Amino acid sequence: MNAPIAPSVSVVVITYARPEHLQECLEHLGKLSTSPHEVIVVDGSPDDRTRLVVAEGFPDVRLVPHRLGPGTMPESRALGLAVATGDVVAFIDDDAYVDPTWLDELVTPYADPTVHGVGGRALNGIEGEESDGLGQIGRFLPNGMLTGGFGADPGRLVEVHHLLGANMSFRRSALEAIGGIRGSYPGTCLCEESDISLRVRAAGGRLVYQPRALVRHVAAPYQTGGQRFDRRYLYYARRNHLVLLVRNLGWRAPVVRHFTVTVLRSQRHYLRKGAQRLRRGQVVGAAAICSRAVCELVGLVAGVPAAARARAQDRRDGVATPWGRS
Repeated sequence: MNAPIAPSVSVVVITYARPEHLQECLEHLGKLSTSPHEVIVVDGSPDDRTRLVVAEGFPDVRLVPHRLGPGTMPESRALGLAVATGDVVAFIDDDAYVDPTWLDELVTPYADPTVHGVGGRALNGIEGEESDGLGQIGRFLPNGMLTGGFGADPGRLVEVHHLLGANMSFRRSALEAIGGIRGSYPGTCLCEESDISLRVRAAGGRLVYQPRALVRHVAAPYQTGGQRFDRRYLYYARRNHLVLLVRNLGWRAPVVRHFTVTVLRSQRHYLRKGAQRLRRGQVVGAAAICSRAVCELVGLVAGVPAAARARAQDRRDGVATPWGRS
């Protein structure tokens, strides 16, 4: 019996004003033991540095520029998907550097026709990440929260509910079947990759985590303002998460209520820490801690009209998730 033919893969790299990281990312892609069908760079940078990196060092890479501005990761993915011609479309970040066997390992699970998406592992250089979250990789919990654990190595394939945007892939046909990639996850673009994952699963596809498909994620500084886990991050984390849930499950879904209650209860952590600072006379420190709670709550409130707008746009575009039309 002949072995199944491996699918062709279009690798899409999303970048914004990080030409040095993109160059290293492309250099690693050039060292793959199996070359992809094509490499596509979707560039939203406000200058020509990325264009020069690609033109001078990587003539076989296709550059897709746009001027949508910062905070448009899903829209950039959609541009990459629109020009991709491979059977599978793989997405990596510009600060994610692939191992030589990354592509071979990523495509192996696609031998199963029920698998519509495969995500890989991303090592961030954090001590203990290989075992952190081993039993809860990529889960969608009853309270609406999403687990990570995408640095963990279970030593086998694991079926998951969502994938990590820095190292994920989907059958192109599966993405086209759900109407493509939806936007409206602005700011830090949190939850945009989870929207793709939930929609693919809602359409009947399985998602698996392949820990041997490895990238080194160096977590380059944001070029769109702010830092990871700062107040801006917290605001968009809650805003975009509520949009994700309502968009995919509908306003009446119990998980939307559970998520809201979970967020409200979690603010007690900030309040306790703030009170401790006050008792020590650290007024400025207490205010800084409590301001993080304010950012989360404001983000949660902002998610309500944002979710309503996104659902209305989905209906107009004909891409409303079937289980989220209530």
